[in-house]
Formats: sequence, structure tokens, C-alpha cells
Amino acid sequence: MMKKLSAYLKSLNWKFLLILGFACFLLAIVNNLRVDSADSVEWIGSQPIMEKPE
Repeated sequence: MMKKLSAYLKSLNWKFLLILGFACFLLAIVNNLRVDSADSVEWIGSQPIMEKPE
């Protein structure tokens, strides 16, 4: 089982996966800057936005 897992991990194209992950990260930043604050996504560790009391 471990040999199969090790062989599978070695067979992955790590360069492509890292580039794809970096591209997703950049697109998330661009999207968050493009939309208004009501529709933006919270970042990791950011405080949740509470609704204003009526």
C-alpha cells in the first residue's frame, strides 16, 4: 500500500500543480479586489463581518 502511494506521489506533475495553485491564489486576490465589500470572500484569519443591528 505504501509503495503504491509513494509511486503515485512521485508520478504527479508537481510543477504543474504548484503553478495551478498559484494561479488560483492570484485569481482569488483579483476577484476579491474587483467585487464590492459585501460580496468579497473572507480571508483566512479575518474577523467575520457582523450585520448592523436595526
